[in-house]
Amino acid sequence: MERVEFGHKKFSFGKGRTKLTSTSITVRSLPGENEKAFTHRLMQRFGHQEGTIEIVFKKGQPNYAIITLS
Repeated sequence: MERVEFGHKKFSFGKGRTKLTSTSITVRSLPGENEKAFTHRLMQRFGHQEGTIEIVFKKGQPNYAIITLS
């Protein structure tokens, strides 16, 4: 799994041990990038893994995405 610059790592724990259960990575859209182009770029980067993409919009344009990998 790649290094997380901006995001979260979620762990479960029990009996003194931790286990990574998911990682959420925050990615900003590029200036002028529309939803289709942004989604395509995200799939190029993360498409080989399984998870979800949540895109946050500002003034009708994609602002950033939260990619959650299981």
